[in-house]
Amino acid sequence: MLVNYQYEIYPNEEQRKKLDTWLHYCRHLYNSALIDKHRMYQEDKTNYSRYDMQKQLVVDKKKFPFLSEVPSQPLQEVFVRLEKAFNGFFDQRSKYPKIKKYKDYNSLTFTQFGYNKKGNRMALSFTEDGKLFNGKIGTVNIKMHRPIEGAIKQVVIKRKGGRWFAIFSVVGQVKPQTLRILEAVGIDVGLNKYAVLSDGTEIENPRYLRQAEKQLRKAQKKLSRMTRGSANYKQQAAKVEKLHMKVANQRKDFLHKKSYRIAINHSVVCVEDLNIRQMVRNRKLSKSISDAGWGMFRNMLGYKCRRNGGLLVKVIPEYTTQDCSSCRNRVKKSLSVRTHICMRCGAVLGRDHNAARNILAKGLEQLQIA
Repeated sequence: MLVNYQYEIYPNEEQRKKLDTWLHYCRHLYNSALIDKHRMYQEDKTNYSRYDMQKQLVVDKKKFPFLSEVPSQPLQEVFVRLEKAFNGFFDQRSKYPKIKKYKDYNSLTFTQFGYNKKGNRMALSFTEDGKLFNGKIGTVNIKMHRPIEGAIKQVVIKRKGGRWFAIFSVVGQVKPQTLRILEAVGIDVGLNKYAVLSDGTEIENPRYLRQAEKQLRKAQKKLSRMTRGSANYKQQAAKVEKLHMKVANQRKDFLHKKSYRIAINHSVVCVEDLNIRQMVRNRKLSKSISDAGWGMFRNMLGYKCRRNGGLLVKVIPEYTTQDCSSCRNRVKKSLSVRTHICMRCGAVLGRDHNAARNILAKGLEQLQIA
């Protein structure tokens, strides 16, 4: 399986401008290919494939010499991304691909690169013969805070909030492990408590966005009063972006730590297969659900379980809250009722704890073990 290692890089001003220029060219190439694909399909139902786009790129490089300033790998990766976007649309996993704005296209993919043994310098844009590309970025300072284990397949250079990162995709080995059912756990996510495990463990909800709301409201109000496009406007917009970035980093750090701890302690992890996209349409709960990051948490659990030789099981969420985890009696209750009380067997426990136990039981049944 692929494992990502992310490190911050520190390009100088000239290198930043070149990277920004390359992103600009790649974004326009993406938009141009999207428009061509849409037009050709409307005209005569022609399937404008990725390989057709690559052939067109050869012609375009002769017409527009500035495209030759960009290494070939990031340009070809543009068409791979567009193909994935359409595949997601046809599989009903995402919406129809849209025209990318400046803020929507923020990364470049390289397969030729190098870094020194100390891990404090890296070079981009190597050609196949080991020489630097003509439009080279050259060597860039990098902070490799942990060693890379495994064969590196590619590196993605990403722009995020005025900072730059190198993300190495590495082929990592999955640890062999026997599924231990006694170490299986069910997880019920929520808004009052972030998550409750079937063993009774509770994880508090940090609510990072709610904590930063006052600062964000003040900063956004100040931004709204400025002239769009002015120097002050850009400076204040950067401050707003920095606040949002801090919240996102806090959330990601929290989710990484919790998902890692669960994945190494439990061989089988059972969660609800929630339709989060549908749930966020609830205007009263959409902000809190987005702040919780349930989808990100589930994705992290998935790859960390696989990496440790474990298994993530997704179960249908129907009646996990209503059914009694002891006797299967259905006890209907509103969202405001936080305690599960079963009149048939006398079970009394927290609503979320009861749901987590039901999720675990469903997951084990799904594995045909229980």
